[in-house]
Amino acid sequence: MTASPDPTTRATRLAANAGMLAVASWAVLYLVTTQIRSVRAASPFGNDPWDLVVSYAAIFLPIVVGATFVRSVRHRGPQLEPTTARRIRTGVAVSLLTILLNLAGDALALLVVPLPEPAAAADGRLAVLISLEVATGITTLLAGALLLRSAQASASRVTLDTASEPDLLDDLLGLAGEVPGAARLVGPLDRFLVASGASPRRHRLVFGIVVAVLAGLAADVWHALVEGPWGSPLALVVFASLTGIGVLGGYLLTLGPLRLIRAAS
Repeated sequence: MTASPDPTTRATRLAANAGMLAVASWAVLYLVTTQIRSVRAASPFGNDPWDLVVSYAAIFLPIVVGATFVRSVRHRGPQLEPTTARRIRTGVAVSLLTILLNLAGDALALLVVPLPEPAAAADGRLAVLISLEVATGITTLLAGALLLRSAQASASRVTLDTASEPDLLDDLLGLAGEVPGAARLVGPLDRFLVASGASPRRHRLVFGIVVAVLAGLAADVWHALVEGPWGSPLALVVFASLTGIGVLGGYLLTLGPLRLIRAAS
């Protein structure tokens, strides 16, 4: 990414990089505590309601991080527009807040929930859990400090032009236009988004519902492949519904703040 002479751009990108490090640390924590069976069996936050918090964080974070990453890569020139810098900082802030809420739930579970396997305190598994929690907390707080610094660096920029601000779909098309094999699709897709009656910009809520339903179905398939066949149709429906609710909720919560899809003009 191009080095910037602009202090606001530099501070925003530094905060975004630190935020990505915090997300990576959280991802390690998530994978270890959910995918390594011996560790999950010893985790006091491996069952509901604590596990539900982790699950929804795992649904919500990819939406926020994905949108922020796409926007950061698309706008990688020497200087960020003030509106774009603000969206990136918003994405970092929401990501860090989600991680902190997840860590708070884990810490509470460690304090009040008995260990499923008391031997975990002696064989090192509990130490692994706590170490990952602490490492994630430190990286998140560091990223938060850099985010506050970047917000202060941009305090003097009070004029924000949101009328011409691109949304995430514009940024995705812009990135596609940089790929030789996909560049020829950008024009037709842009015309579809602008003029078609089926454009997501004309049906933002319906688009979110469709994506949520597809995500719920995909989660059922993934769970069946990883965990084995479903025990009952009811469990399949419940799991898909919970996943779909999480995806739709994340989409609606970030639709405006992260400018995922702007309304049709």
